[in-house]
Amino acid sequence: MGFTVATVNVNGIRAAAKVRHENNQGILPWLAAHPADVVLMQEVRADEAQTAKAIAPALEEGWHLAQAPAAAKGRAGVAILSRLPLRDVQIGFGYEANPEHPGAEEAAREFDDSGRYIEATVDAEVGGTTQPITVASLYLPSGASGTAKQDEKFRFLDAFAHFMHQRAAAAEAGGQQMLIGGDWNICHRRADLKNWKPNRNKSGFLPAERAFLDHVLGTYPDGATQVGDAEDSGRAGNPAGAAEDFFGAVDYQPGELAQARIAAGAATQPGWHDAVRHLRPDEDGPYSWWSYRGKAFDTNAGWRIDLHAVTGGLLEHAAGARVDKAPTYDQRWSDHSPVILEFR
Repeated sequence: MGFTVATVNVNGIRAAAKVRHENNQGILPWLAAHPADVVLMQEVRADEAQTAKAIAPALEEGWHLAQAPAAAKGRAGVAILSRLPLRDVQIGFGYEANPEHPGAEEAAREFDDSGRYIEATVDAEVGGTTQPITVASLYLPSGASGTAKQDEKFRFLDAFAHFMHQRAAAAEAGGQQMLIGGDWNICHRRADLKNWKPNRNKSGFLPAERAFLDHVLGTYPDGATQVGDAEDSGRAGNPAGAAEDFFGAVDYQPGELAQARIAAGAATQPGWHDAVRHLRPDEDGPYSWWSYRGKAFDTNAGWRIDLHAVTGGLLEHAAGARVDKAPTYDQRWSDHSPVILEFR
């Protein structure tokens, strides 16, 4: 049996559900044809009623839906579609107060109604037994160097890293295992984007962003971080400086959470793991996003920003991973392709 989870940024669920032409029927036939038990969706950009209308045939067939729209209409939004019943739904990544980091909970509260995080529990068959698993859909801010959007992204990383540590500790202490799938809007390693060198000072491949992923996911399959190594720096140095420079920020100033993360550096025994990279360690990509501009899709000039982060107990059962890339440009129903992870 096993358990299969897909994550996909739908780039607007109402647009994704549209029939464009005979060879592009949208997301609904895809849902019917693929074996995913859970589909984690990002950038839904609709309220609950609009989403339910757009995917009504899927809901009529028995899919369950939980959604966290953004307070700002037409922006962001995350959702979980599941063939398995959903329970313990939580919107936002609030967590227990921690006296060691008194500002952490307040930092997380900023994003409660931003449509960027939702989680739920499903009972899934993994490792030969049925067990409760937390599945979460994440839409991390995209950022934009030199704008307030980058400040927002850095604040999100500060709060979310702390949350991930708390959840990993709970799983390691015997709590239920967890998967966070979504659009992380960061390429971790040079193999994660086709043209890495000219993007070193662009949001999505900045040193501080990559160092965040080092900190929560470790550096596998590398023995150490790529941030600031000889290839990364080149002869002239990285144009975005070092991780602690927070290149691209406008008014953001690293506080206690950021300083602690930078000081700790890359995780050597991470509580979270990039499941697709563990299953496919030696290849470029597999890319999951291609710009609509130019010939990016046709030349496979992509970015691997859609990740499945899993706790250790789930990593042991990860059995297969693939990106379901459309055969041609005009058969796409989003600028992202679903990333599918299988457990046995």
